[in-house]
Parts: sequence; C-alpha cells; structure tokens
Amino acid sequence: MHLQGVRESAGIGVHYRFLEYHDIREVIFNAMKAEREGYDAFVIGCTLDVGLPEGKSMLDIPVVGISEAAYRMAMTMGRLFAVVTSSSAFTEVYGDQVERYGVASRYLRGPYTVPASEEEIATALTRPQSLIEKFKAAAAKAVADGASVIIPAPAFLATLANRAGLTQVDDALVLDTVSVAVKTAEMLVDLRKAGVGPSRRIGVYCNPGREFEQRSLARMEKVFSIQ
Repeated sequence: MHLQGVRESAGIGVHYRFLEYHDIREVIFNAMKAEREGYDAFVIGCTLDVGLPEGKSMLDIPVVGISEAAYRMAMTMGRLFAVVTSSSAFTEVYGDQVERYGVASRYLRGPYTVPASEEEIATALTRPQSLIEKFKAAAAKAVADGASVIIPAPAFLATLANRAGLTQVDDALVLDTVSVAVKTAEMLVDLRKAGVGPSRRIGVYCNPGREFEQRSLARMEKVFSIQ
C-alpha cells in the first residue's frame, strides 16, 4: 500500500467547483502512475470522489471512491443512511452524488450538519470532544428521522469519529468510510483474480486503448501539465 497526496491542492473546490479541475488533473495522473507501477487498485482519498469516472474509464485496475463505496456499504449494513457533514456546500455535493450513483431512494437528505468554527476543525484531531458532541447531536437527529447508518463526511469527520472510538449513535452504525474504501478495493482485487473484473470494454467506462490514450496524452500534456 502506498499513500500519495495532492501536491498542490486548490483546497476549496467544494465551494468553487471549477477549482476541482485543478485537483482532478493530479488525481488522474496519480491513478495512471499507480497502474504503471504495478499497483492492484487505486483509492481516491477524497469524499468528492474527484477523478472517479475518469479513472474508471482509463484504468484496467479497480478504482474506488470513498463516497461511492460508503453509500453502497451503507445499503448493505442498514436500510436508510444519512450523511453528517460540516457545511451546506458539502450537503449539496453529497446530494448530487447519491443521485448520480443511483442510491437516492435510500438516502435521508436532512440536512445534517455539524456547526463548527474553523478553529474547532483545526484543533479537532488533538482536542476532539467539542466537535464529537456536535457530530453526535446531528447524527441523533438523523437517526430520529429514520437513519440506521450514519456516514461521516468529509473524511476528516470519519477520521475523527474513528479516533474517538465512535461506532454507533443511538444504535445506528457510524460507518468508518476510510476502512470501507480500503476493504472495497481489496475485495475488488480478489474478485479480479477470480475472473470478476471491472467492465472497461463497453459502455460509459469503455477504455479507448493504450495507443489512443498515449496519443491523446501527448497532445494534451502541455495543456493539462501532465508529467
């Protein structure tokens, strides 16, 4: 396993969606590099799932997005799920995602947000209690509305819940989304070895072939600064 961050993140793509293109470019490059270097799968460590459809259309190995994996696991572990997040902007993003992934019928829209200052967020990993209590209150509201699975998002909330040992709120599961993404990738790798691989020859994720890909990248590398 290898962890690779984005070297120069736009950082605020969720609020200014056009800035996502900056990060998507590097995520796609990292995905292609991972496949060339022989890795078995690629996990996108961002709940915006940036570069997920592009990665699926370009790589033969499994490509996993944290949010997509979390939604599908939530439907396995319970009936209705809710996303507890940190801003109204994220609420809109995740609402768009569930529609795109075809899981909206099992999603409680809320919104369920954790009111937190920038200072609380910045210090939460060392002094988490204040934010954890606010998270639990938002999650309890979702459970009262019918949620049996709670998805903390973005990933720092999942990390915070994991470090605090928070696995349930009012008997509803609090999903460890990072672990789910990693385990989903491992499962897909094992299935691929058993002959059950991702579809990359037909449909929206059809791979155009390495020769076409290389010609296209050579033509576009100056535009997209692909290295």
